[in-house]
Amino acid sequence: MEKILPVSPDLPSGGRENNLPPAGKSNRWGILIIVLVAVGSIAGAFLADGPEKIFASLTGADKRWLAAGAGCMLIYWALESGCLHLAARKAWPGQRLRTSVVTSMIGQFFNCITPFASGGQPIQAYYMTRGGMPVGKASSVLLAKFIVYQTVLALYSAGVLIFEYRNFVENIDGFSKLALIGFIVNAAVVVVLFCVGFFPKITGGFFQSCLVILAKLRIVRDPKGTGAGIDREINSFHQGFTELRRERSVMAAMAVMTTFQLTAFFLVPYCVLMALGVQGLQVGDVVASAAFILMISSFVPLPGASGGAEGSFYVFFQMFFKASGSVSVAILLWRMFTFYLPIVVGVYFARHLSGLNPHSHSGKDSPDHPAG
Repeated sequence: MEKILPVSPDLPSGGRENNLPPAGKSNRWGILIIVLVAVGSIAGAFLADGPEKIFASLTGADKRWLAAGAGCMLIYWALESGCLHLAARKAWPGQRLRTSVVTSMIGQFFNCITPFASGGQPIQAYYMTRGGMPVGKASSVLLAKFIVYQTVLALYSAGVLIFEYRNFVENIDGFSKLALIGFIVNAAVVVVLFCVGFFPKITGGFFQSCLVILAKLRIVRDPKGTGAGIDREINSFHQGFTELRRERSVMAAMAVMTTFQLTAFFLVPYCVLMALGVQGLQVGDVVASAAFILMISSFVPLPGASGGAEGSFYVFFQMFFKASGSVSVAILLWRMFTFYLPIVVGVYFARHLSGLNPHSHSGKDSPDHPAG
């Protein structure tokens, strides 16, 4: 899930142009955290329910509903790729569907293994530019997708909050505080995006004022350099936003696709619960619970919101189980579909980054590379 502003990547040049930008130690730490949380989740499930109950639940799960859960993820990825392709084709007519699919899945992988899903967009921009798309075009495409995703997520969350608030307040202790924090954070991201888009000078002045305060508190050591970087990003964002405002029909189509994409993602836990034989489920309640989990856990500062996602799932979904221990199996299956499966599939697509040659996957009839 995208959680940061797409920025123009600092792409290598010259002799390094065929090499992937260094991943750094953060990705290795991210993978280590993921492994530790996975081991902890499995160990916790075994301690809570015992090996026999865990294996009985897994072997007795309805395979048709598990297949439906996998199908929801396929739909999610297809709409993710379609949304990206729609924006990419508008900016760069030579973009191939295959390239958009690979770009999307590479982003899924790096989003999962980096804090705040911060690694996906830079590597996506890198892949697209290595294929021939100009840096500015790649940044605009990712910017469009980011704005649409965050706006739709905020509106989706607002709708869920309005229609399901009373139900969750009655069943979950402290729900009001959790929902309020999650919604405010997501809404704030959208507000900041539109403030930068419509009022770049005012927003830039606000950020510079905050920077002065942080410098006095010795939190920021290089205020001049940081301030210059903020100004560059605001100007770049504003230029891209101005271009996007002219493509309202494309943005509207992307918004519709994103709405269905999120719905497919939120239906995965419904399939998991049905596979485990949970009775009396209402689709709306499960979708609302999944939406709240994403809204609340999306800003946990660990790869894949590790720990926060599992904890949020337990809080919201234990009310669907008569015995709380059964939730542990549901958590394992849900994370398998929504987190570990994207990593496994993403690894396959990430192989396209190895030994990537410039323009190796761009369309032959792209504007800067005419056929013939």
